[in-house]
Amino acid sequence: MRGFTVAITADRRRDEQAVLVERLGVEVLLLPLLRTQPEDHSALRALTELVVKEPPTYFLANTGYGMRTWLALAADWGIQDALVKSLGSNTAIAARGAKALGEIRKVGLDAWYKAPTETLEEVITRLSAEDLDGASVVVQLHGEVPGTVVQQLELTGARVNYLPVYKMGNAGEAAANELIDAIFEGVVDVVTFTAAPQVQALMAAARARATHEPFVRAFNGEGVVAACIGPVCASAARHEGISGPLVPEHSRLGSLASAIGHILMARQVVLQGDGGPVFVSGRLVKSRGREYWLGPVEARVLRVLSQRPGEWADVGVLGRSAEAGLSHLAGVLDGGLVTGSKGARLNLDTLRLD
Repeated sequence: MRGFTVAITADRRRDEQAVLVERLGVEVLLLPLLRTQPEDHSALRALTELVVKEPPTYFLANTGYGMRTWLALAADWGIQDALVKSLGSNTAIAARGAKALGEIRKVGLDAWYKAPTETLEEVITRLSAEDLDGASVVVQLHGEVPGTVVQQLELTGARVNYLPVYKMGNAGEAAANELIDAIFEGVVDVVTFTAAPQVQALMAAARARATHEPFVRAFNGEGVVAACIGPVCASAARHEGISGPLVPEHSRLGSLASAIGHILMARQVVLQGDGGPVFVSGRLVKSRGREYWLGPVEARVLRVLSQRPGEWADVGVLGRSAEAGLSHLAGVLDGGLVTGSKGARLNLDTLRLD
């Protein structure tokens, strides 16, 4: 899939993600927006020892990485066995998703409840259905301060403690600004997000530049794909205004790469050109035995048209640059572009590249 570019915003496991995505044949940009940083271990150890001494009524296992890190730290402190015994004998464990569930099962624990679609809201709703008045609840956090969803537990009469195993630190403004520029320049086709804070950090950077509205429009109307690892991340994207994030069937990096491959394959087209077939793959155009790489304006116009290949599309969403982009693109596509009162469309020959 030469001609397409995927931007990866993750820090943790970014190399693994890059390998999976690069196998599609696309170009990959590594632009981590946040860094996973350890929390204050002294405070974490004190809370862990409290859990051992006074097992909570309920424990919320939120993330696989967080549970794995916490249990490993407990082992380093020489109290993992006592921790597991405490949680296993007196505590009802609720797991948000399969990763957290997998980590507790590795040490012989299991979950009383697992969220069907792996959202924190489901877990909080299920916990809130219990009689929590006077109960103790420990919540493993997701790298951020407790949000309003989790804080609902405090209204039930429960005694809530938060377990901050790690935190998400800003990786700096440079990566966010580079990604925003690349999207506005038509260079990036897909942006991957593996955690909600990545979405929030990118949108915060766009707001700081006073470009939030046109930036969201790049995802909603101009064909840039926001590929989110799972429902929690996708919910954050929708909250930020992205109407249709791509979510794989399974919350795994391999599934995410596969979903990206499917959507980009649908945007590879073969057009009926004046001099024969015109092959289009992202910014790469092959016509009359030659290769052409589209410029930023032409690439943005083509992305709008290739969302629904062969159908009429209004490229006016691109503003004043649309007319010039159409004119330049028409020359490169060698008759494979049709314009009219309805807008513009690609003159398809077939929907697959040879």
